[in-house]
Amino acid sequence: MWNEENQKQTQVSTRRVISYFWKQTMKRKLPFIMAVVWMIVASLASLVLPIYYTKIIDIVQTSTASRPELVPALLWILFIMAIIEICSITWWRMVGFGMVSLEPRVMRRIFEQCFAYIHRHSYKFFTNNFSGSLVKKINKLAYSYENMVDNFVFNIIRMVIYLPFIIIIVSQKDLKIWLLFIGFIVLFSFFQYLFFKRNTSYEIKSNIQDSKTTGELADTITNNFNILTFASVPREIKRFGIVIRDREQLLRTKWMRSEWMFFWSTILIFVFEIGAIYLAIKARGNGTISAGVIILIQVYIFKVFEQLFNVRQVLKQLNRAIGESAEMLEILDDPHEIIDHTNAQLHVDAGRVEFNNVQFGYAEGKPIFDGIDLRIKPGEKVAIVGQSWSGKTTLVKLLFRFFDIQWGNIVIDGQDIAQVTQDSLRGNLSMVPQDTVLFHRSIKENIAYGDPNASDEEIIAAAKMARCHDFISKMKDGYGTLVGERGIKLSGGERQRVAIARAILENKRILVLDEATSSLDSESEHLIQEAMDEVMKNKTSIVIAHRLSTIMKMDRIIVMDKWAIIETWSHNELVNKENGVYKKLRNIQSGGFIAETE
Repeated sequence: MWNEENQKQTQVSTRRVISYFWKQTMKRKLPFIMAVVWMIVASLASLVLPIYYTKIIDIVQTSTASRPELVPALLWILFIMAIIEICSITWWRMVGFGMVSLEPRVMRRIFEQCFAYIHRHSYKFFTNNFSGSLVKKINKLAYSYENMVDNFVFNIIRMVIYLPFIIIIVSQKDLKIWLLFIGFIVLFSFFQYLFFKRNTSYEIKSNIQDSKTTGELADTITNNFNILTFASVPREIKRFGIVIRDREQLLRTKWMRSEWMFFWSTILIFVFEIGAIYLAIKARGNGTISAGVIILIQVYIFKVFEQLFNVRQVLKQLNRAIGESAEMLEILDDPHEIIDHTNAQLHVDAGRVEFNNVQFGYAEGKPIFDGIDLRIKPGEKVAIVGQSWSGKTTLVKLLFRFFDIQWGNIVIDGQDIAQVTQDSLRGNLSMVPQDTVLFHRSIKENIAYGDPNASDEEIIAAAKMARCHDFISKMKDGYGTLVGERGIKLSGGERQRVAIARAILENKRILVLDEATSSLDSESEHLIQEAMDEVMKNKTSIVIAHRLSTIMKMDRIIVMDKWAIIETWSHNELVNKENGVYKKLRNIQSGGFIAETE
């Protein structure tokens, strides 16, 4: 149901969309202004031509001169019409050239702005939004700009020129027909405005549902393996059907409104056409207008029909553009959760890391870390272990400032990470994540992501150190092999080794390994451990592990439980501690250690 709240939301969305597109257009105002000027001139030219047709008809009908004597006068009028037509064609093309100069560049700027703004959103933002929906929202915003500007220049500007010009010309021919024209235009425009105002909210809701549909579809495609594994295709079809039915209902309501509007518009147009022709015939019978004027009025009736009939399509396109743009503009208006407070750059020399009385909670008012203190010396190799949900990975996310802490501070080489730029912070840290996701690019590009300027020799050296050169060399395209979306063409262990090679090539002073060997078999794990011993030399290293076989050589092992640090010693000291949590974990995994070599 339409209510005051719907109206307010629609008005806000409409103003926001128009304001955004106007600001984007004004950044390239010259081609836009030129397109508008040429559109005005071209529109006037097309309106003047029927007047000359009227002159030809009146001359032929009323002239008493012989036919040979009429030819020069008629040819002169034809010559003028030809000049106007040539100019009109040229001006129309100038409009097109202006739009070509304007729209692609503005659309590129919109894409760039959305890309940059979205990727500055927090880690939390991406956990709460479907990637497929975000992609569609960006595309909708950019192409809605093209839609709206095209409608403004090619339809609205032309209508603003056509209608006043026609009213002025008709007013000079017959007063009654003039009044009918004005009454029809006002009534029809008011009718269309009411439809536009009421239908915009449905357009916005429809696009929200469309984004939801896209998100659900993308999610199921990404999880196709799970759907097949759990034989849940019928269940997913049923779930998707519910989403589609909601979308169907919104579309039916929106389109039904549009059809009723079209029906009543057609009735109104029919009444106006019959009335205008009736008045024209009556005026001709009274001798107040010529036969040429009847033709002129008929031509102008069709031009009015063309413009007002286009109003339906224009308003439909504007509704769609506003609805499709509103979602993405909400994201652009949503402030970033993690922001740079200064332009200071982080400089890492030694690699000292300190957590000072850190308090943090994912939900406000519900802290999970309540005063964490941790000191990691330069070059120290520290392992963090504990049961699931003990806070290991969260600690690392705070180090990378994927979330802001509520109290305390995290310091690297004496610099508070909240007081330096996010790019400089993360640019000084290397990480091999637990769930390695690769770009759908070549293996070479994925490894070189840690250092885009690395030579082929450096990339291969890093791959050899990460023990992935052999399997890469066996592939048909070698380092040029495309890995597929999220790296799906590689096994879990292969993806992890590529990620390790990437971190090796990056060669940062502080290295974080979050379950870096979790996807490897025992033999591969042994090879990676050898490589890691080399990689971690002279680096501050933080290793998160469930498999304790990967951390026995660490300088210090930090044991976490229930979001707190409860033990911190070397491996040998911890296994000798009676009733210690680490010792219990070690006993559980006692069969999983890889023997140390001399």
